[in-house]
Amino acid sequence: MAEDRSTGPFGPALSLYFDASGLYGPDNATPTSAAVGFLAESGTTTHVERSLSVDAFVSSAHLEYRARLEAVRAVTDRDGRIASLHVHGDADAVIRAVDPDRPATAGDRIARDRVATIREAVDPIPVVTYRVVDRGENGRAHRLARAGHR
Repeated sequence: MAEDRSTGPFGPALSLYFDASGLYGPDNATPTSAAVGFLAESGTTTHVERSLSVDAFVSSAHLEYRARLEAVRAVTDRDGRIASLHVHGDADAVIRAVDPDRPATAGDRIARDRVATIREAVDPIPVVTYRVVDRGENGRAHRLARAGHR
């Protein structure tokens, strides 16, 4: 039986992109809607792509943590192993806090709990990397986040 070379014996190497979107009222202070979007792909194959509405949020930073958490859940809930996960996002503080190789700590208990949950979820994956990207490189995740508004 021939080996599936798209995934190898240990599953795919996935690139994961995430983003969040908040809409505000005319005063630009009252939140009216929140959503997250993410996708995971390997090469030209998209394995997961989602837009989700979020009922309540505290800040845009909390939304970014939520986007990262939902993305990790979607990827790790898949059947099969993942050889590597390469996380990309335009939320520098979230990337720094989640990456165990960086000396950053999330600012409050909710964010720290999400960081712990994210790290636990990716722990079985042999290689996990994190990279901050600009909005242009994260455009598809951004569009998915914007599409999640009700």
